[in-house]
Formats: sequence, C-alpha cells, structure tokens
Amino acid sequence: MSIVDRLAGRMSLRLRIFLFFALAALASIALIAVAGYFALMATNLEDRTFVLRAGIVSCFGILGILAAIWYQFDSHVARPVERLGRYARATAHGEGLAEAAMPEARYLGYLAPALNDLSRSLEKARNEREAAVQEATARAERQKARLEFILQDLSDGILICNRDHEILLYNPAAVEILADIGRIGLRRSVFDVLAPEPVRHNLSRLEKRVREGRHKTHELGLSQPFAALGADGRTTLEATMTLTLVPGSAETQGYVLAFSDETEMLAASAEAERKVVAVAERIREHAGSLQLIGEMLAANLALDARARDLTGSIMDEIGLLAETSDELERLAVDEFSRTWPMGPVLATTLFDLVRERVRLKVLPETRCPQQIAILCDSAAIAALSARLCEWVTKRGGTNLLLSAEPGEETGFLDIEWSGEPVSIRSTDRWLRSALDHDLGPVTAADVLARHGADIWSDRAPASAGRARFRIPLQMRDMASLPVITARHIERMPVYDFDIFDEKPPAELADRSLRSLTVVVFDTETTGLEPSRGDRMVSIAGVRIVNGRLLESEIFDELIHPGRAIPRRSTEVHGITDSMVADAAPAGEVVARFARFAENAVLVAHNAPFDMRFLTMAGEASGLEFHNPVLDTVLLAAHVHGTGESLTLDRLAEIYRVDLPDEVRHTALGDSLATAKVFLALLGPLAASGVTTLGEAVQASEAQAALRRKQTRYE
Repeated sequence: MSIVDRLAGRMSLRLRIFLFFALAALASIALIAVAGYFALMATNLEDRTFVLRAGIVSCFGILGILAAIWYQFDSHVARPVERLGRYARATAHGEGLAEAAMPEARYLGYLAPALNDLSRSLEKARNEREAAVQEATARAERQKARLEFILQDLSDGILICNRDHEILLYNPAAVEILADIGRIGLRRSVFDVLAPEPVRHNLSRLEKRVREGRHKTHELGLSQPFAALGADGRTTLEATMTLTLVPGSAETQGYVLAFSDETEMLAASAEAERKVVAVAERIREHAGSLQLIGEMLAANLALDARARDLTGSIMDEIGLLAETSDELERLAVDEFSRTWPMGPVLATTLFDLVRERVRLKVLPETRCPQQIAILCDSAAIAALSARLCEWVTKRGGTNLLLSAEPGEETGFLDIEWSGEPVSIRSTDRWLRSALDHDLGPVTAADVLARHGADIWSDRAPASAGRARFRIPLQMRDMASLPVITARHIERMPVYDFDIFDEKPPAELADRSLRSLTVVVFDTETTGLEPSRGDRMVSIAGVRIVNGRLLESEIFDELIHPGRAIPRRSTEVHGITDSMVADAAPAGEVVARFARFAENAVLVAHNAPFDMRFLTMAGEASGLEFHNPVLDTVLLAAHVHGTGESLTLDRLAEIYRVDLPDEVRHTALGDSLATAKVFLALLGPLAASGVTTLGEAVQASEAQAALRRKQTRYE
C-alpha cells in the first residue's frame, strides 16, 4: 500500500471530497495563470492590464463556482453518506439509533429508504434471535436446576471429566467421600483425588471396546465397573466409568465416574475373612491333635470290637471335621473375593493393556482364544502380569509369552519364558513386595487374595527349556453366551459442557480471558513494608472457571506472622494476635495456596503489593510462583483512564458489586469483590479490543509505563 493510500485511509469522506475540490480549484487557477502568461506575452502593454484583470476575475469566479458546488455536494451527498455510514455501523452493532430518513438524504435516491428497510429487518431478526436465545437459556437453566437438584441428593459420588482428566462437574457426595483425600475443583485434575492407573486402565479398556465396535453388543455398553483407589493410597472406591462420545462418532469426549466408598466394608470383610480363617485353622489344629490321640489309643490299647468301632467312628468324624474346616476357609476366601469389584475382560484386551504397561524393550507375545473373558479386577491383574514379566526378564528369562487356557469354570493365565522355573521361596518373597505405586500399598499377594487365587512356577509341558507362572482365574467363553444388543439411552443435556469442545491454543497468551482458569486473591498484613519486617496474617482466594465465579471453591486461611500485629493494622482487618496464635506459619499456608492456584492466572487489586508478600513467603519455603498475574487496577485504568478513582470501593460502586460491611477489608471479602469487578471488566475490555490474556498483559504494561512516567514528572 502506497503512502497516499495510507493517508487517504485515515481521512474522512468529507475531508477527501474537500481536498478534491481544493485541488480542482488550484489546478484551474494554475491553468488560468499559464494561459494569462501566454496572453500577456502576445499582447501590447495597453492590453495587458485588461488581460490581467480578466484573469483575476476568472480565478475568483472559478473559486466561487467550485466552492458553491463543493458546498452543495458536501451538504447533500458527502455529509448524508457519512451519517448513513455511521447509522449502518451502529445498526450492525445493535445500538438501535433513529432511522436514517434525514432530509439531506433525499438526493441519494433509494439509499436511505433501503438502509432503513435493512435496519428494520436486522432489528426484527435480532429480536427473534434474542427471544430464541432467552428461551433456550431458560430451558437450559431449568435443566441445569433439575440436574443440580438430582445430584444434590445422590448418595454416590459423581465426577464428570474430559479426555484430559479435568473435572467438569462434581456433586456434594463426591466432595464428602473424597474430602480427606484432596481438593475437588472444576478444571482440576481428577488425579488429585484418585490414583491414576486404575482410571487410565479402564479408560483404555472402554476406548478399545469402542474402536472395535464391541460397545454395541457388550452387556455393559459404554460402562465398566472397577475398583478405584484414592490418591492417598488407603481409600478404596467401588466405581463405574461411563464414556461420553462425540455425537455421531466414536471419538471420546470424556467420561463419567460414579463411585462409593467401600474402604470400611472391604476392611470389615477382610477382617471377617481373617477371623474365619483363623478359626478354621484352630479347628484344623484341634482335629489333628484329636486324630493323633485316636491313633495312639488304637495302637497302644487292647480294645474290644465295640471299642474299635467307636474309635473308628471318632476318627472318621475327626476327618470330616478337618474337611469342614478346609471348606470353611475356602468359603471365607471366596466370599471376600466376591466383595471386591470384579468384571469380565477379554483376555486379548487384558494382554494388550499388559503390553502397554510393561517396561521392557522386547514386549511379550500373546496367545489366547478371541472370545475368552477373564473375571477379575483387570487393573490389578494387568499390573501383576506386567511386573511379573519385568521380574522374570530381570532374572534372565527371554521370549516371554502371555496366554490364557480356559477350563470349565476356572482357567489359567500363564506367563511363559525361556529359562528355569522360579523357586517357591523366591516367589513368596516377591509376592510380599509392593506391586505398583499407582495402586497404592498393594502387594501381589493382596491381588491374588482378592481373586481367591494362587500362583506357582513349573516347567512348560509343550517345549523343553521353558518355564511358566500359572494363575488360576475364573474364565468364560463369550462366544457361547447369547448376543445382547446394548441399549443406548438418549440422555438429556445435563450441564454446560463447553469445555469439551474447547481447543486451547498452543500459547496461553492466546487464550480468551473468559476461558481462563483464574484465582483472584487478597492478603491482609501487619503493615505495608515487607522490607521492614511486615508479614501476612491471612490470605484468601476464589476460583473463576470459564467466566464463572465458583464461590464454593475458596481458599481462606490465617497465618502466624511471627511477630505482633500492630493495633492500627488490626483496626483495618480485624485480625488479632490471639486469632493467629494457633495458625500455621506462612511457608505452610503459601504451599497450600500454591496447590490451590496451580495452573491458574493470578488476579489481584494492586497486585504488586500482594505479590511482594506472597513471593517473599514463597522464597522462604523454596516456592516460586510462575503464574501469569493481572492487576484489576491497571485493567480498570485501561478502560476508564488514569483520571478516574480506581480504588476497589469505587470500582465496586461503578459495577454495582455489593460489599457487605462484615466482609470488607477481609482477605476473603476483598477477593470476592475483586473477582466480581474482574468479571464486570471483561465486557468493557472486549469493547476496547482486549480479549485475550496476552492483550490484557500488554494493556496492563502500557498503563504501568504511563503511571511510571506520571510519577516521574509529578
């Protein structure tokens, strides 16, 4: 683009027309001057005066004519066109200005009436759209209210997560069940409260089922029960995972987790099993002692025929008593195994999951019938098989093979290798070691106990020089079962799942301000000068996710400052020495706040003040805050200019944010107020061209630079 074009683009239509007529006037005067010059040269001295006067009159005449034409053109064409342009722009933005039926536009023919017709059509369409949006919004709100009412009373915990394992919805029961494990929050990772491996394992199972199209005939469809483990490694949950798919495709959007805490029930069941097994063992011991006594009596005493018959009967009863104790022990083990959440998994699927998990350069081969299903806790058995493969390889085993050999009810899961069998002593020692970090403090022996199974090593009968581990497990041939068509229920929309469709840009700076996860925070201190020993006495924060203030997700803690709180500071925030006497030191509290604000943008009013105290406390405990930071003071200055008062109270007044007296000048109260002001600023910021985090940072930096200049010249 040329310089002339760029200059013309910056001029208004009326100015450009004026310059056109001015240029035409100058050109006409120039032509008259040139013609007059040649006329003067061609005439004598007496006629030159006449030629000169005629030239001057012609110049003024042309200027007058062009000025009159310009005035009429400006009044009846240029000015109406500019006004019509402003009217069209205002109409496009829905500002609802008066119609463009101005008298000046009568010389523009049908342009003004056509524009008015277009405006009325746009206004009608806009009103219809707004009515439709309002109706849809009201319907969605009703559905949301119904969902929240239903979820409120559910005794099972519900978590809805996207494919990246971020929590999109949770109910009160989930908070209650997982309260002692970790903090639930929108956009937080589900792995803050649940061990990763069982979740990932069952997600892989379900996605494999969908890829193979088996979810259409599988009795569980898109669902799968499993044993979930709390992130603390102690809490056991009976859970069901259900996939959510992109409508019309096999692509996974996310999943729903429904769960209940079975820790106490399983612990009670295990304790009952232990007691029953102990009783059975004592019965067996007593039966053995009685049998020994009976045998001694029969061998050493001269008994008549009747006595020998009675002794034989007693020995038979003792044998039956021993068998009964064995049966009692088996029943106890079987009953415990049934209390643990189990489900059928295709052996081919299980082996694929083992190959995904095993940490070996050469993956094991697999061999099994296609339709053989194993009834087990698939995550635990997959972890057990993977760790066994790694252990065998470490001991020198090569050419590993995973296979399943079905029987009538119980089959065998075999891990075969080239090498020697493993001794019973070595196997028992390995069984007592921790199996997998993500499964918690669970040993291989625990996993086998859950399944009422055992394990042993022997030589593989099919080929020389090969050995195997055998694990008896319940199996069934799925091909012999009737085909069940999974019943897919059309579910009504249950929440705002915009996060599912969100495609975050590669750079955080390109993220929309409304799509950010934000933690708005505030601190209360002993004073204003951290360099002189002032410290924090409290810190609070609230979360904003997708432009929604989550007042239920808050951080609010007192801090022991390590010094006395001055009376003048107490008069401001109301915190006394006695209130913080039992509070944790700053390092511990700031560490918890860092976890609360993980992966979020930090927002504060007069952020440099709060960040100075926060950074100082973090450095003392080895913490660094790399979160992006926004300051509502600078954002408000971008919108309102530097001449406006930008205190939190003033901004709250402008944006009608209610500040109850009882929470004003408390960290939590000011955090909530700042959060509401921040949300109110998003609209004016967008109108000024600031819609992304990067643009907000640039606008803030410009305002900060302007303030530094103003301070320099004051």
